[in-house]
Amino acid sequence: MRRAHPSERLYAGVARTLFPVLPAVAVLSAKLGRGLDGRRGLTARVAAAAAGLQGCIWLHATSVGEYEQALPIVRRLRAAGEGPIAVTHFSPSGRDYALAHPCADYHDYLPLDHPAAMTSLVNAWRPRALVFVKYDCWPALVRAAEEGGVPVMLLSGALPARSIRQRGPLRPFFRAVFDRFAHLGVGSEADRRRFVAGMGVSAPVSVTGDTRAEQVLGRFAASRDSDLAAALRSWGERRLILGSTWPRDEALWWPVLPRLLQADPGLNVVLVPHEPQPDRLAAIERTCRARGLRAQRLGEWEMARRRDGGTRCLLVDRVGVLAEIYRAGHVAYVGGSFTTGVH
Repeated sequence: MRRAHPSERLYAGVARTLFPVLPAVAVLSAKLGRGLDGRRGLTARVAAAAAGLQGCIWLHATSVGEYEQALPIVRRLRAAGEGPIAVTHFSPSGRDYALAHPCADYHDYLPLDHPAAMTSLVNAWRPRALVFVKYDCWPALVRAAEEGGVPVMLLSGALPARSIRQRGPLRPFFRAVFDRFAHLGVGSEADRRRFVAGMGVSAPVSVTGDTRAEQVLGRFAASRDSDLAAALRSWGERRLILGSTWPRDEALWWPVLPRLLQADPGLNVVLVPHEPQPDRLAAIERTCRARGLRAQRLGEWEMARRRDGGTRCLLVDRVGVLAEIYRAGHVAYVGGSFTTGVH
């Protein structure tokens, strides 16, 4: 058994201290509050599922994007007759999307990364393997799995060039975490070099590719004949898609959208927030009104027997439909293009 690095012991101590006070902090973050609310009763749900998940292959996909990357992996496992399969999620949007589009025998939140909780979960499920998708690797879970004899792997792994994981005071901590992995499968040669040379991991690292490309191609083909794409094609002459946007993306567009729509009467806009939570949607609607833009939520637009001819901006109020929306577009801005990096 690998000895714990001092930074891992420090992390465990911080987790034990911090997690009990998170409910008090949640009043400042609606997303954190949703995540904590969704984890109520999680211990009982995990225990109830344990009998059917013995020896499972366990994937962790933190949010919607990582879950999409996990789908090709799950399909290959199913085709090979493997199972049972469990998929855990960290974010509320990831868990909600997975429950609406399930692929595994079990979907639910991952417990908060407390050492005792993770050891208990590993002992309850006794998985054959634990697979993290992309980079959301929780240190206490990694340690509990490795110490429990469970091989830990990374698939479609990424290590951005500016990641704090490969430089500064946190580098030894993350190197210790990733050294517990049986194998790191990364998306590109640049990622491999950053893990090996930048972070200095001793675990095996190989370029296995990015399943996101496979999933995007599959979803694009499946969206060809979707009802939503067909409905959008009949709305206006041309459509500008602002896909998976964050507030910083929208701030780039607000000054020009009114002038753009005024200059081109045949142009309509579909705005797809990255996280279409009620507070985000309401904030966007307020901005639209302040700038004289007539906006309508997609759900309302779809339900209307007669489409409102005055609506020039559709606000997408659910996840999982971006491929269909892109199908109907003429020009697209991809969220993060000039800010945080594309989705």
